[in-house]
Amino acid sequence: MLRALLGLTGLLLVSACASTPTGPADQILGTWTCNAASQGAVVDGKFTYMTGGKTQANAAMDVDAAGQKIWLAGIIDATWGFQPDGKLIETIVGLKVNAARVGGKDLPAPAVGAMVQPMVDQMIVGQSSTSAVVFDGATMTLTDDKGVVTTCKR
Repeated sequence: MLRALLGLTGLLLVSACASTPTGPADQILGTWTCNAASQGAVVDGKFTYMTGGKTQANAAMDVDAAGQKIWLAGIIDATWGFQPDGKLIETIVGLKVNAARVGGKDLPAPAVGAMVQPMVDQMIVGQSSTSAVVFDGATMTLTDDKGVVTTCKR
């Protein structure tokens, strides 16, 4: 009986070691609530990093563009990967805008589709960013090449 318990304990230890994150590509996996602010823009959202280098997010963005307050909410599809230098590269491959507000007034769905979505497709989709990443317990901090800091928590 004692040998069986020792064998089971050994098996559990090996299994626990096998599932422990060993590098940034393992540590990033899962869902994070993230916030970033830069140059009059604030982005908040829930980002899920999946195996295979895919990310999906529900996010909202507040922007002050030349005194005009703009708010957008949508679903982001992106890719991610770690470069040989350890930096994270992320590319937005799609952003479906669900709602928009300009100057505090909600835009009707047809206006979002006809006016906002084409601008987002042109200005945001296809954009990439590269960031240094620091993991500290349940916090992930990304600092991009322009110095913008994104803080994410589990």
